Amino acid sequence: MNLSFKGKSIQIINILQKASKDLIYLLVFFLPIFFLPLTMDPLDFNKQILFGILIFIALIFWAARIFFSPKLKINFSFLNLPILISLFVYFLSTIFSLSSRESFFGFPLNVSEGFLTLLLFVIFYFLVSNLFKKEEVFGLFFSLLISAFFLTIFSFFQIFGKINFNPFGSLNSLSIFISILLPLSFFLSISEKKFNLILKIFSLSFLIFLILVNFPSAWFTLIFSCSILFIFGLLDLKKNGKFIFVFLPMLLLIISLFFLAFKISLPKVQIPTEISIAQSTEFQIAKSSLKNLKSFFLGTGPATFIFDYSKYKPREINQTLLWSFRFKNGASEIQDKLITSGILGILSLFFIFFTFLFLSLKERNSHLIFSTFFAAFFCQFLYPANLSLLFLFWFLLSIFSLSNSKIKILDFSPKISLFFSFLFVLIFIFGISLSFTQIRNLLADIRYFQGIKAWQNGELDQGINFLERAIKLNSDLDLYQRDISQLYLRKLNETLGKGEDSQKIQSLTFLSTNSAKRATEISKNDVVNWNNLGFIYRNLISLVGGAEDWAIDSYQKAVELEPKNPYIFNEMGLIYLAQADLLTKSAKEGAKENLAKAKESFQRAIDLKSDYAPAHFQLAMIYQREGKVKEAISKLEETKLIVPLDKGLAFQLGLLYYNDNQLEKAKAEFLRAISIDENYSNARYFLGLIYDKEGKKDLAIEQFEKIEKLNPESQEVKKILANLKEGKSALEGIGPLQPPIEEKPPERRP
Repeated sequence: MNLSFKGKSIQIINILQKASKDLIYLLVFFLPIFFLPLTMDPLDFNKQILFGILIFIALIFWAARIFFSPKLKINFSFLNLPILISLFVYFLSTIFSLSSRESFFGFPLNVSEGFLTLLLFVIFYFLVSNLFKKEEVFGLFFSLLISAFFLTIFSFFQIFGKINFNPFGSLNSLSIFISILLPLSFFLSISEKKFNLILKIFSLSFLIFLILVNFPSAWFTLIFSCSILFIFGLLDLKKNGKFIFVFLPMLLLIISLFFLAFKISLPKVQIPTEISIAQSTEFQIAKSSLKNLKSFFLGTGPATFIFDYSKYKPREINQTLLWSFRFKNGASEIQDKLITSGILGILSLFFIFFTFLFLSLKERNSHLIFSTFFAAFFCQFLYPANLSLLFLFWFLLSIFSLSNSKIKILDFSPKISLFFSFLFVLIFIFGISLSFTQIRNLLADIRYFQGIKAWQNGELDQGINFLERAIKLNSDLDLYQRDISQLYLRKLNETLGKGEDSQKIQSLTFLSTNSAKRATEISKNDVVNWNNLGFIYRNLISLVGGAEDWAIDSYQKAVELEPKNPYIFNEMGLIYLAQADLLTKSAKEGAKENLAKAKESFQRAIDLKSDYAPAHFQLAMIYQREGKVKEAISKLEETKLIVPLDKGLAFQLGLLYYNDNQLEKAKAEFLRAISIDENYSNARYFLGLIYDKEGKKDLAIEQFEKIEKLNPESQEVKKILANLKEGKSALEGIGPLQPPIEEKPPERRP
């Protein structure tokens, strides 16, 4: 009976172990290629969820064996120590983060850098090092190489313009991934006779892909790994006499150096441009961030680089096209980790690396794993890593642990078995809770994505409905609260335009402001939330008492978080202008004071970004209010050089010329506005008046007939046309000329 029970226990243990291994194989294959085009982030967010579910089930299967055997084999590799220390440091960094929740999940800031992703990598490492044997390493490598091969085939269609999406991420990031795997694939094709042809096909496709993308960082990574292999090949040449281990890395070195040196552009190859900050820029940000004592030791928290970039970015960036971009990561993974996890975080990472170096040299492990892991570590100095690139790093670390395994058999007493059974239950509960949370987050993001698409298609009510459903599933994400506040504001403006009941107006006002405030409560260190709250209040100045003060307070908080953003000062200037308008009749001194504050704010925006067109435009409008027509014209002429294709600015400059009786210049600006937008009624209106003054009645009639087609209900236009056709002055019998609808040049929000 006991023998039968023992036999069944062994059978169950084997089944559980095989199930765990199969899940690991599936994970290795699917993670690089998996994506789900139903969410805002179709890649890393969904990869993290897949990773979490598969690794949790594999862990449960592995841990369940304690119920069937009092003995457990554990790999006590010395490599475990630095990995656990690194996990602990990142845990502390997450606790003291600028945004603990976002640092834990990584979403929506940067999923690959979240603590949860690191935790999953550590569990993966633990399972691989305790489930697999050395002779099973090839199966893991082969699963990964198959996935990489599918990625290259998929990417060929993108390179030649057939599709515009890549399941790995960018072509540049994939080229680094492939550059790490290429030597591995070539050498395995030599040693594994059974899969020789398949692996050679893989290797050839990898090399072709690298040549087509021709990304310098990928060639540098390949040069690094091949140099190590070449040196080891020379050292071992006398022992094994195999020249192929010297020739192959030398050949790859020559190819890499050739394409790196000559930068050949191949015909019909379409590589999307990838925007990133410079290494030197990130170094400046790192220096500024680490001056803070807390940030020095533990950083600002995993996945929070975007906060550091906002606060410490160099002022010079404002003079580039990238001034309004918000980067979620920097130029290199190593510098990112220095900023977000501090000195302790980067030291823990280097502790892992140097432990690997020490153990590999001591144990004289495979040169191939050694060089491949070094390449995976080296590329982090050159490029920011996504989840799949980081997975490759941990995958190679896990493989190395098998060749450095220190297996010990733990024989549990009944009390210890009870403790581990309790631990198993805790793991199970934690895993179930986390899986439920992540699935709920996934469903929420699907609803959010549907809402954004509906709004973009002009279906505002449906967009609001989807976002409300997303918030019900996940109310602790500032992104959802921030965006729904904007949709509520749009709905409010739509309601005001229709003249609907005041109760609905009050309700939408409350919903918009409450959602915007909730976003700042969730993530108080994200400048976008404060900009959004300020924008909401600015648009409610005529509806809500005190809205202008709340708007200013919001933007002042935004200035603390992003002091070099001209957009914020321009927005503050617009608030002071709105206050000046409200006080013009009742309190002239107050209006004058606010006008001065507005001018100061616009000037500060220009000081930060000399070519910031919206601030130049608003300064010109202030000069016009003050009766300084010449100064206003001069300012708009200056702004025209910055944004020559802005129709609103062309119209306003033309209007200033018109009021200053410079009709030829005014005509040129109105014609320029019409050339940009032929349906621009305001510009045609004044152009028609100029033609009338010049006695060119036919040309004037032509302009107003076009205006009539665009505005068939305008009685004023009909009266002007009647006057012109009767040979009268265009404005005869018409009251004082009304100013056109206010024109403002468009601006990009950060």
